[in-house]
Amino acid sequence: MKILRFHELGPDRWNLLAASSAEAWLNHDAAWVAIEERFFVGANLSFALVENDEVLGIQPLYLDEGARVPFGERLLHSGIHRHAGLATSEAIGRSTRRAVRSAAMEEIFRLAELYDVDRIQLNTHNLAPVNRSTSREEIPFWVSDFGFQLGIAFGPNGMMPFPGLSTVNADQLIDLDRSENDLFASLDEGCRRAVRKAIKAGFEFEPANDRSALRSYVEIAEESATRTGEVLPPIDYYEAILDQFLPQGRAHLLFARTPATRAAGLILLSDKNAVHFLAGVSRPDELKLRPNDFLHWSAMVWAKSAGFQTYRLGPWFPEVPRDWPISKVSRFKTKFGSKSLPIIQGSLFRRPEKYIQQLPAIRNDLKIGHGAASTSASARTGGEFVAHLLRIFGLPGASASMDGVPVVLYRPRQEAVAEAREVLARGGTVVAMLPALEFAEAFAVVLQARTTGSPQVLQAEMAGSNAWRRLRTLHSYMRFSSADGVSVVSDDQGCAAWLYLDVVAGGRILFIGTDLVSDVVRYRQGDPAAAARRPTEAQWGYAGERPNYLFEPQLAGEDARARPADWWCEALADALEKLCGLARSPMLPKGAPGAIVVTGDDDQAPLHRYAQQQEALGSMPITYFLHPLTKHDKASLQQLGEGRRVELGLHPDALDRPDQYRELFCEQADWFRQLTGEDARTVRNHGFLNDGYWGHAATWNDHGVEGSSNLPGLDGRIINGSLLPARLLLDDKLTEHWSILTAIGDGIVFVHGWDDVQSAACVLDLADRIRASGVPGVIVINLHPENIDKTRGMHQAVLKVVEDGFLPWTMSECFEWFGKSASRSTTAVASDRGRSSVLEKVRHLLS
Repeated sequence: MKILRFHELGPDRWNLLAASSAEAWLNHDAAWVAIEERFFVGANLSFALVENDEVLGIQPLYLDEGARVPFGERLLHSGIHRHAGLATSEAIGRSTRRAVRSAAMEEIFRLAELYDVDRIQLNTHNLAPVNRSTSREEIPFWVSDFGFQLGIAFGPNGMMPFPGLSTVNADQLIDLDRSENDLFASLDEGCRRAVRKAIKAGFEFEPANDRSALRSYVEIAEESATRTGEVLPPIDYYEAILDQFLPQGRAHLLFARTPATRAAGLILLSDKNAVHFLAGVSRPDELKLRPNDFLHWSAMVWAKSAGFQTYRLGPWFPEVPRDWPISKVSRFKTKFGSKSLPIIQGSLFRRPEKYIQQLPAIRNDLKIGHGAASTSASARTGGEFVAHLLRIFGLPGASASMDGVPVVLYRPRQEAVAEAREVLARGGTVVAMLPALEFAEAFAVVLQARTTGSPQVLQAEMAGSNAWRRLRTLHSYMRFSSADGVSVVSDDQGCAAWLYLDVVAGGRILFIGTDLVSDVVRYRQGDPAAAARRPTEAQWGYAGERPNYLFEPQLAGEDARARPADWWCEALADALEKLCGLARSPMLPKGAPGAIVVTGDDDQAPLHRYAQQQEALGSMPITYFLHPLTKHDKASLQQLGEGRRVELGLHPDALDRPDQYRELFCEQADWFRQLTGEDARTVRNHGFLNDGYWGHAATWNDHGVEGSSNLPGLDGRIINGSLLPARLLLDDKLTEHWSILTAIGDGIVFVHGWDDVQSAACVLDLADRIRASGVPGVIVINLHPENIDKTRGMHQAVLKVVEDGFLPWTMSECFEWFGKSASRSTTAVASDRGRSSVLEKVRHLLS
């Protein structure tokens, strides 16, 4: 089933379904969607669902950014007050309708993630034919099947959404299929008196068929606003409604007038045998003669005579205090003999904590219905994480702070515009990742969503034939357009997912439409959703939960030796260097093409195996992870470190009692300290033991463990998409703990049955691929001392790799180098390479 945007489908095909669907009303009409887009919302994200060129459903959908509640919120909704839910074709069956509903919700959730909204609000319209029939669904499918909370809370002045709270929102509908006498008898006694009083005062009912009568309506509205203090919609709004719907007989301008003047006005919308009260005004000095009561009564009689079946006055809030403004305004609607019907609307709170913070006193008494946002980082943490990656990739001045070179902004909103302009005014560089609509608009950049339910391949325009030309995102993304922008990363339709803009003031800004934070985190750390599907079978013939299952689904069908996480970072660093003139430092000392870290898991190996391994490695440094039952003592460890760089790390063993990992780690960390005289700085679990989504990281952090290599690649498979270390991003915090893949393990000899030639080739091939890519990488290779007799070919390959220019490191030396790179305070200075002709150079690079 294909998703087509509102403007892609076109108004004619959109309206064919809107007109025929029993789930649609006038607010579904393409002209109304355009009015919403023009006057009320930040973006029109409406879409259609199409299969075999047949339109199966349409979903009006809009983005609103912070204007409706006092504390601001990013809201994705299907109409506020002017409700419009999913409308499906009458020609489809029940099973297809379920599929359309599921596809629509998947798209809504993708858009919610892409735009990082706080709340999603969905509705259906009470005047849609299906909702006026016995087929009405009081509990909509998005509540029963997708976890939405039915209803919305209202405060004194209007909508005040809050998790777990809702206010009765009673729509007032009048059945016109009765005699005029019955209708009049149904009015409240006070309303009947008011109508008689107005008639006695000489009021007459006037339907105005001429659009020019709008001038009278606006004049009355302005007089009324002077009394009430309300803010009126622009006159363009009323003009747009009448221009579109008055010629169709679906908009109606009605007046109560005396021979001398028009005293009150009413705008009604009509569709599918029902009319809706959109707006009404009256002159303050005429109120005592009750023109409003007269006008609605007269409009009801007029609608009945025109063949309409239902007259909708709109909502009333019976639960709220009578002195609240929304009660005072809405109670008027209950006088006309209407029946109350709940308005079907509700929310899914993606950021419930944002709302709960407003009412901390009742936090513990709330039942919260919400769907947690899967975005991995807040704006500040996301910026810090990307800056951290850029420092690893040779841009030591990158920061989320104002003094950064570049300044990295993650999901910047309106309030970040001034900060960005300040940076640009001094000739600086800004990286704006997943900007809000208003941020992009401030720089004349147009933003469009590209949602997807599967990974998408993009391309880096300046990468040439390099491996990192192919960029694979796991998430929906944004596309940008600008008169002066240059595409840096493009999608399969040639649209810019990254856009470079040379600002007149002298600065440079790079708009990033892909969620680099979520992509890199999911590649490097795995999919947290997969943690609920832990494997129960042994892997590679050994029992115990290993972390591979967190990574493998997202890499299905992909080259297992690719480095998608590193390619994203390289593409960004390269763009900042080539387009923005930022000087990159070598990623490794002296520009080395790569580094290699040899580790040896102790696993209770006899001491003579250590001697044999050290003889095979010569002066090569090595990191040994000591098992709690090691054969070593203090004297043998001292001898082990003579004449070479040897680091000792901890190899905690909890394979037989994984549920007691924290307690066992504490005991084994104490044992390690007593044996070696120092705290463990690095760690790898025995058997690569795992605990869901980085469950062991909390224990490591509590004990100050600086780094781990607990992700197994075995035979050069890069399961986490990276051959470089980086700090873990967990619980919206950039931790101090570094992680790096163990790319190769000597288990290949046993799992694959490889000989010395084959296992050595595995090591040499990975080094060649790193060198050929042009992006440095670190090979962590795990060679157990116990297996020395079967792995001499791998040991020889390690020496060959070092001979060919790779740096030999211990694990801590690796983390120390990148730690210094990632925390450097040195401010990189943008080079002066012909700033006046940057765009010409860009075009040359892309040609």
